[in-house]
Amino acid sequence: WCPQTYTALPVRVRERTPLNRRRLSTPPATMRWAAAAAAGAVLLELSEGKSDQYTKAASQAKKKGLTGYDAVDAMDHYYGRDTPPFQHPIRVIDTLGNRDGKATVEDFELAGVPTAHFEYFDKDKDGRLDPDEATWWFMQRKPARTMDLSEVDNPPKGHLQRLGSWKEPLSTEGLIYHKPYPHPREFWKRHMDGYLPAVLKGAQNGTPCMNWTREVLKERFGWVDAKLEPKVEGRNNNTAYKELDQIAPGHRLNISEYLRVEEGKNVYVVSIIPQAMAWEVAHPAVLLCGSRRKLVNKRSKPPYRLMNHEYPHESGYNWMTHLFEANLWMGSGRTRSQFHYDKEWNVNCLLSGTKRWFFLNAFDYDKELQWARGNKFNAKNPINNAWTDWVYLDPDKVDLIVQNKLRNMDYYELIQEPGDCIFIPYAMLHQVEKLDDDFQVAVSWMFLPETVYDEEDCKEAPLEEDLPLAAMDTLYVYSGKGLIPQGYNDPLHFVNEVREALSQHGEGFLTLKLLTNMVSQGDAILSSGKGTKKRIKQIYDLLTSYAKDKSKGLHVDELDKVPLRLWCKPAAEGDKEGPLPCDKGQEYHFCDDEEFTKMDKAVQEHLARRKDVPKVEVDETDGKRGGKKDDLGPSPPRVWKGAKQRSKSTKAKEEL
Repeated sequence: WCPQTYTALPVRVRERTPLNRRRLSTPPATMRWAAAAAAGAVLLELSEGKSDQYTKAASQAKKKGLTGYDAVDAMDHYYGRDTPPFQHPIRVIDTLGNRDGKATVEDFELAGVPTAHFEYFDKDKDGRLDPDEATWWFMQRKPARTMDLSEVDNPPKGHLQRLGSWKEPLSTEGLIYHKPYPHPREFWKRHMDGYLPAVLKGAQNGTPCMNWTREVLKERFGWVDAKLEPKVEGRNNNTAYKELDQIAPGHRLNISEYLRVEEGKNVYVVSIIPQAMAWEVAHPAVLLCGSRRKLVNKRSKPPYRLMNHEYPHESGYNWMTHLFEANLWMGSGRTRSQFHYDKEWNVNCLLSGTKRWFFLNAFDYDKELQWARGNKFNAKNPINNAWTDWVYLDPDKVDLIVQNKLRNMDYYELIQEPGDCIFIPYAMLHQVEKLDDDFQVAVSWMFLPETVYDEEDCKEAPLEEDLPLAAMDTLYVYSGKGLIPQGYNDPLHFVNEVREALSQHGEGFLTLKLLTNMVSQGDAILSSGKGTKKRIKQIYDLLTSYAKDKSKGLHVDELDKVPLRLWCKPAAEGDKEGPLPCDKGQEYHFCDDEEFTKMDKAVQEHLARRKDVPKVEVDETDGKRGGKKDDLGPSPPRVWKGAKQRSKSTKAKEEL
């Protein structure tokens, strides 16, 4: 999330990695080389009779009397599932047309789609839509229905300019903070509960990470292995990976080697930040106080209820906001994301370079946008958004004749400078671009939208100074070597799977046989290879060390005694989806007791420097998993009316 690139073959995706949420970008020129091959693949499939699904869909659309764009929509069996393969648009329009394996004006005419639309999207005027042209049309067909082609000679304001050029952004009053920042209470209420982005100016100023020049990174962290991605995201194709595959076939280099080869190349570090580097990054105290005792119950009905937290802190720090993933971004030259939303709250801290952020309220414009995947954004139940999604357009050159609905959409714009941290609300559409070509380093982290502020927990928090990011108990910690834990199975889910397997087998203890079976499914790292039996036995011994009777193994009631940081190893290496390309042949180095003790010591030192520490009664269940999921009352807002709806509501109240 790796990246959403599609060819004729399915490509592995992961739910929680950043690239699964940053989606697809341009440049058409890079895809020309694939056009002939893609068209040939369509002809081959037609000749071999593999187009039955398309033929049946076309027949059903005809029986229903559907024509034009209604028929095209009926043919899109990928909508609501995922983005379509690169050849899909040509197959759809050609099946509705003359079925010669091409997308031509005749196909548009036979399908009942305006032929003028064909002429508009046939950019090279060769009489056929190449795969990239067909994709541009297909993935923007909803707004294309209402485009006014008379505007070609007199285009609207902002046409073929960067995202947001159609009007001035909304006021950023109340979104930009300078030190000293407000109490977490105010920040959570306005931004997490109020669905607004924010920028914490100078949040990293004075920290060691602000000195991470190319030379310093090479000298001090050159040994760190990092996952690589293209700088500019590709769209429904794998051409963006052509150069990356040549430079690093495994999509992995250490930082020293990366810095040697990256200049001028389409290669970008999008990885997990190792602990050694995270110790030099600050976690702003204003973002603490996400309770570890309670969280939103996503299984409850909106506006949701609260339940006991599923990821309590191992040392009982109820004020320590739980981080799910912490990332490292690094590269020079042009980088940018696609126009997308994420499933989690995100914080992005820029250490060098300058970025522009564009934010748009998805709740306002859900019905007016054509989502790339479709049926993933759930405005009435956003905690349970089915997946991330994005809007298919070129953020550098937005076609406002096609994307005509965008012209009336309001947005926020925030500029991020070195040392600034941006807060990105979950489910908010956003796009980010780098404004200079200099070397850039950024660090980001995500946490669940189910997280809620708690006043009582916050009384214990060390708010007078920032903790190191490394002291926060991120779910998957990275050592800098071995498996890079981006998007692997949630260890809590793995524990629940173990519990379910024990129940199904009628067993009370976790045996080596059962564990072996669980971590060797599908394409899991531990499913094959030299030494896997020995590695599984080592994992089993590690888990069993927490058992009361080690000769029997862990009892089902003892599963929650094992820290989640240890369960991360079987969860990652036993992930049946298999490893990311950068992790083939790797082992996961979990957060051991030595590192956790170091983290705990750092927290204790911060707590010791607090002034006027209140006396807080310690709950004996603090830091323990597996408690009853009681109803703890109503949740703070996690379902929002759009800004337009709020404005109408406020106006109505004023009139009343």
